[in-house]
Amino acid sequence: MTLFLVFLNLFFLFLGTLGCSSVSVPGGGRFGAELIQEQAILDFYGTEEERAQSLKLLRSACRSLRPDRGLACYNLSVLYQSMGEKELAAEYSQRAKTSDPKDPLYAESVFQNSLSDFKPASENDRLDEGEQALKKAIQACKEGKKAEASGWISPLVSSGEISKETLSHGIFQECGIDSSVLATAKPNSLKPSLEYYKTLEKNHPYRKVWDLSGEFGRNPKTPSENPVTRSWKEFRISVSAKDLPGAKKHLSAFRKSLEDLSKDGQTSKQLALQLKKAAFLLLSEDSAYVRFKDLAKELSDKPGSNP
Repeated sequence: MTLFLVFLNLFFLFLGTLGCSSVSVPGGGRFGAELIQEQAILDFYGTEEERAQSLKLLRSACRSLRPDRGLACYNLSVLYQSMGEKELAAEYSQRAKTSDPKDPLYAESVFQNSLSDFKPASENDRLDEGEQALKKAIQACKEGKKAEASGWISPLVSSGEISKETLSHGIFQECGIDSSVLATAKPNSLKPSLEYYKTLEKNHPYRKVWDLSGEFGRNPKTPSENPVTRSWKEFRISVSAKDLPGAKKHLSAFRKSLEDLSKDGQTSKQLALQLKKAAFLLLSEDSAYVRFKDLAKELSDKPGSNP
């Protein structure tokens, strides 16, 4: 994360989460809920009592009627997998997928758990038809029944549920699926990690004031559409080029964009204020801006004072 956002985070720690509920109060919005679960995961690696409380909290969240309960179910699945509780891991991965069938991360979790041989395929009542077929294909491969495995896999390939990558690695690659089935398989159009980061970006509490695309694994090729982000980045370019007039121009645009942002409501006003304070601190204290330190006054309402 950039130094600028580090300063921004520090200000939010001092001033609170600007409307988000405390992490000690369940049900206080998505951001608060995620923080609660982060703490639960940390507690999982604490004492036995803390671990029991952690699992209890996540189970309660997973079984609630909240629309975002899938995150708790997914976290439970990961933790149970780490404990070797494969059946429970599969159950909660399926609960996560049920809560949001379109989420590729949850679908991938179900797929990964289905690879664990915790039960014969016929007993997996929680799995849908496609997942049961996949389980049977895996079992056939383990028994060396190549033709039978290809028969189970073929309709999954036709429907797009199984990608070329899946057939080119692991047990299916070792099994030697029929070449005619491989020829019809298509590359995976979804990358779970990329979709996951897009979700984080979409729901990030700072998204309204800052373009976060570069913070989540993407490298935008075009200038940001966010005026605050764009003017700050142009200011940074001027600083690197030792262009004082250009730096002053873009810093002025940065301040103007913050003033416009503050008109969108109280939360935006607070976010804009903290961004301006963060920028003021960088210009005043960071050695990278030592030649442009005098420009800090451009962010002050009164010369020589803080924003």
